[in-house]
This record gives sequence, C-alpha cells and structure tokens, in this order.
Amino acid sequence: MKTIKFSAVLAILFLLDSQAQAKSFTTKNNPQDSLIAISNPRITDYKILDNGPVIIYERRRPGDKLNLFKPIIMHYFSVKGSDKVYLLTLENLKKIYSSGPHFEVLDTRFRTDSDLLAYDRIHRQYSVNYYLSKADAIQL
Repeated sequence: MKTIKFSAVLAILFLLDSQAQAKSFTTKNNPQDSLIAISNPRITDYKILDNGPVIIYERRRPGDKLNLFKPIIMHYFSVKGSDKVYLLTLENLKKIYSSGPHFEVLDTRFRTDSDLLAYDRIHRQYSVNYYLSKADAIQL
C-alpha cells in the first residue's frame, strides 16, 4: 500500500515538474527580446576585423578558471554610419535588417552565428559583408 501511495505522489510530482518546464519554453515578446546595444564601448578594446556594410569587431578578454585561462574571444558589429555596437549574432542582424533584400540574404545564406564569421578569400572580406553589399546594390 505504501509503495502505491509513493508511486502516485511521485507521478504527480513528475507531471507538475514537467508542466513547469514546458511553460518555461513558451516564448512571449518581452522587452528583453529587443536588440540591446553594448553600453559605453571603448573603441580601444575592440579590433576591427572587417569594414563593410557591417563593421565587424573582435574583443579578447583574459580567461578564467572555467575555461582554463584561455582568452575569451567575442565578436561584435556595428552598422556603417551608426555609433552603436551589438553582439554579432544572426538574430541581432535580422532585427536590424528586418525587411527587404538584406533580411532575405541573411535568412537564406546564413544558418548559425558561426556562419557569420566565414571569411571569403576570393573577395577578401567576410561573407556577411560581401552578401550585404550585394543586397545594397540590388536596393539601389
């Protein structure tokens, strides 16, 4: 009898926990989902990797115990003519270029954030800048 009660209580707890986890996966449009610029960027902390329609920056920080003291490399971008610097992610680029040929290029050519850092040796620039410049030519 005790094992049946214990099993019933365990099953109820399992169902409640799985429902709580399922609710955490539902997405809503929160203000946190909006594009956030890096506050007070010091340009001396960033190395410019590519200067095109999107200026791509690299920032190296010293590592810590968690990554065995290897340097932490982060990539950022800013749109030409803007003074705001953003984390280089596909989602952030799509938020800035939310419509038109730029969005179509980003949506069709790039699948992951690491695809944005692919360097095109033939055109001597990052692929994201090459394709965005082609979208600029279409738009004109």
